[in-house]
Amino acid sequence: MNTDMKKHVVQLLDTYHKRARQIAVLRYELSAPVKITEEEMIDTLQFAHQEGTGHTEGHISNKTPYIALNYREKAGLLNAEVLSEISLELMELEKEQQRLEYYISLLEPRQEQVLRRTCFEKAAQEAVAEELGVTVRRVQDIKAQAISELAEMYGLITGRK
Repeated sequence: MNTDMKKHVVQLLDTYHKRARQIAVLRYELSAPVKITEEEMIDTLQFAHQEGTGHTEGHISNKTPYIALNYREKAGLLNAEVLSEISLELMELEKEQQRLEYYISLLEPRQEQVLRRTCFEKAAQEAVAEELGVTVRRVQDIKAQAISELAEMYGLITGRK
């Protein structure tokens, strides 16, 4: 079995909680996005003129409405771009997380239980061994076999790309 694929699977298992946290943060950002506001655009316009250009107080250039509309359009584009980037990243993370969880569900029940308890729930191997009525060495063997089988599953999709 390809050692690189096993390393990849171990890395996916090790970063499961980090990905779950990233997914939660990105979902929140999509539901309550930070946007460039009209007040921020107005503030930008107020400070946009060059120093010493001789503008008089209260003078509004006939270009100001045009500039304001451009800023509004630009802000809308920037806000949409940020939401698009968040959506893409979220989709990739969720797809990876779902793939891992699905592949684990395809393992033998004991392998699935060992991986879920040791990797996802962070249970000690000793506690899992006691629950299963086996030795710690047997838990390690079951986990290693599960990782090998996951690597084989991941190898099937990698070979198609």
